[in-house]
Amino acid sequence: MARAEITTDENWIGQLPDEVRTAIGERMVRTALAPGDRVKTAGDPPVAIHQVIRGHVKLTGLYQDGRESLIAIYAAGNCFSETAMVASRPYHHSAVALTESLVGFLGRDDFWPLYHRFPAIPDALCRKFAGTIGRQLQAREARATQRLSEQIASMFKTLADRCAEVRAANSCVIAVPITQNEIADHFDVTRQAVHREISALKSSGIIDKQGGRWIVRDLARLGRL
Repeated sequence: MARAEITTDENWIGQLPDEVRTAIGERMVRTALAPGDRVKTAGDPPVAIHQVIRGHVKLTGLYQDGRESLIAIYAAGNCFSETAMVASRPYHHSAVALTESLVGFLGRDDFWPLYHRFPAIPDALCRKFAGTIGRQLQAREARATQRLSEQIASMFKTLADRCAEVRAANSCVIAVPITQNEIADHFDVTRQAVHREISALKSSGIIDKQGGRWIVRDLARLGRL
């Protein structure tokens, strides 16, 4: 079954040979960010590619009325902004720290010499770009063939898998703050529709929310959904 995932931890840098990873690491500048700090802004020139070292970063798009919509949440290891760099075009999306985070910046003047020096880098990027296209098609299929209840359950399952802050045998606390409005924007549905499905999950004892944090009370039942 197709599955639309809101989170990703894809790390092509981590899959490179040791020599290449070391060369990138020596040139990557690591910056600590507080929640709400911007990593990049849509429309800016591509000055760097990025990697989440610790924490969580959200990718957002811009509506015509100025509102930002949630596209994806990046977990530790995830690399992003390479498409803008390789295509020499402005960033299409903004990225903002969701939690206390550490983000690596590999500047343009360091990226291109490494790209040309190590063939493993363009090879890895080709695989990533192909995988991204595949996931986009999978997400479209999921939205066309699955009920909203299934899509929201899948979203909470991936958040539990990749963004759990506290984990017990069959429950966890999700570390990233995400609102029902953001969920509605992500799935392109009304907030009322999202509220209805989340209320059903709460009534079933599968999820809860306390102090602004989502809690998965029953991971096994959520997985079955």
